[in-house]
Amino acid sequence: FFFKQKTAYEMQRGLVGSEMCIRDRRRVHGFSSKVPRQSIQADVIIWNFETLSLIHRLKLHKVLVQGLSFSHNELYLASLGGEDDKRLVIWEVATGKGLCGNSAGTDAVNQLKFYNNSDDQLVTVRNFGARIWKVDYVNKKVYIYNYAVQISPTEINLGGMKRQITNVIIDPTDTYAYGCTKTGDILEISLEKTLFKRLGPVKKIFSLGVTCVSLLLNGDLIVGCGDGTLAKIGNKDMTIKAQICSINNKNRQAQLMGGVTSITLTADGTYLFAGTSMVKYLV
Repeated sequence: FFFKQKTAYEMQRGLVGSEMCIRDRRRVHGFSSKVPRQSIQADVIIWNFETLSLIHRLKLHKVLVQGLSFSHNELYLASLGGEDDKRLVIWEVATGKGLCGNSAGTDAVNQLKFYNNSDDQLVTVRNFGARIWKVDYVNKKVYIYNYAVQISPTEINLGGMKRQITNVIIDPTDTYAYGCTKTGDILEISLEKTLFKRLGPVKKIFSLGVTCVSLLLNGDLIVGCGDGTLAKIGNKDMTIKAQICSINNKNRQAQLMGGVTSITLTADGTYLFAGTSMVKYLV
């Protein structure tokens, strides 16, 4: 994971402004999205991390690319258009061709994530809702997916829980998904039953919302919040657990400069990198 600004020359004039680039630890592919200031076209760029060479420029979305997610085997890339576009598109990484797509819904969708063990299932989250999608690569279609009925407009049942879900992560077994909310808590969702399961942390609401989340190897959650809070939540009881402190902080939480925008763990889960809205980094 790294962050650069104004790398147009290094990326063969492929990137403009500030870009967030994410690398799968096993491979050398990266992706980025750029927001044109005056153009209606919003490109997705696939490039090689090691050589910094552009591989594909994917042109379909308008105004904004809201989210991107690689399949676990990196054969496919899912892209999500913003409020003016609202399209979910699946691309073939090797060729750069768009395989299939669908409207993500009438409301703007905030983020998407492929399953960790399947390249034909993914989750999208939005304000007050979440969906599971099934990709049919043979017939080149993307369906809203329900385990009981193969093709159905049924969404994940959140019960009476009203939350604006801004981000999502899926556990390694594809059993549960965890959604970040603007309210300041985390929703745990059962993907197998397509049901809301529980809310955390217990007796705590984070100020300015939970903006990002990452999973430790033992299942515990590391959350970043809009007020700069960085905290660890136990998976078993959803309470704030072991200390994650800066040098001058003896509490159970660490507060950074600016809102936390991203969290990335090392391969063994012993260290993390946190980026903030003030372009500050904590290791």
